Amino acid sequence: MSMWWLSTKWFQRAGKFRAARFKAWLDRRVPPAQTIQLSHRNIFIVPTLHGFGFVLILLLVLIAGINYQNALAHALAFLMLGLFLVAMLQTHRNLVGLVLSQTRPIQGFVGQKVSVTFQVQSDAGRVHDGLSFFWPNRPIGQGFAVDRNGTTIFRQAIPDHRGWYEPGRLRLETVYPFGLFRAWSWLDFDCRILSYPKPVPCDRWVSQDASTPQAGRRSSLGADEVKALKDFQDGDDQRHIHWRASAKLDRLMVKSYESEQSASPWLRLAGLEMLPMADRLGGLAYLIEAASKRGDAFGLDLYGQQLPVASGSAQERKALKRLALFDWPGH
Repeated sequence: MSMWWLSTKWFQRAGKFRAARFKAWLDRRVPPAQTIQLSHRNIFIVPTLHGFGFVLILLLVLIAGINYQNALAHALAFLMLGLFLVAMLQTHRNLVGLVLSQTRPIQGFVGQKVSVTFQVQSDAGRVHDGLSFFWPNRPIGQGFAVDRNGTTIFRQAIPDHRGWYEPGRLRLETVYPFGLFRAWSWLDFDCRILSYPKPVPCDRWVSQDASTPQAGRRSSLGADEVKALKDFQDGDDQRHIHWRASAKLDRLMVKSYESEQSASPWLRLAGLEMLPMADRLGGLAYLIEAASKRGDAFGLDLYGQQLPVASGSAQERKALKRLALFDWPGH
């Protein structure tokens, strides 16, 4: 039993060592960059199973031609060899000259699909067909082609932890045109996803006293009443635009709400101590989304780390970023 355990641990360590060596070699061969151009230095190519089968048939035809001294069999064997070499060159050429980039910032919630945008251009000025682009741990996306004008492709990642999530290298591959060779490249765009805590339903505002939550619930189920109209400003929720008044005044006006029940504008982490530690940040994320949808102004207090009271989508993004990058005291 002990020998089996030792051999298992040895194989695990050897596997980790090989993976680390391969990653270090790959980082030197295809270094991380936001824009990557494919060339012979970062493209790998091997025959597919169909390619090995093709070689086997080629050898059988050649052996038969030599054995029976058949000129037609020799001609067929050399024709197959030529086709094999042309397929290798064309498959490799299908990736050469592609320029891929990913420069847009990405945000999302833990456990939810996040769409990542990539731009693909053809520096060689020709059409590239039969391309596949995917993360190794995700399903292979639908194949695509790149013409002279380039294209935009979208791939999905699912963050599994809060904070900066790195989905890793993507694989770009092709077997075009004959399926006898597979050419691929491992691409690292230094892509990082800012993953927010997964919202946990918690219909409770936090009072200014960090130890006492607001006794009453925020009237989020339709109890808010329109207090006044104000000019639209950047960051205001477009769903609160009063279209009839905007048409009369010839400028955008938004509705300002007043709750029937007053509540503190501060969301305090200390006020959610009734929740498990793993759910407290998620509870704040839920409250931030709810406040933003209603157009309410709010501030954020994470054990003394404060975000001033404000409203709008910019305030929502700032607050969620604070939650994503928050470090628990003493952890």
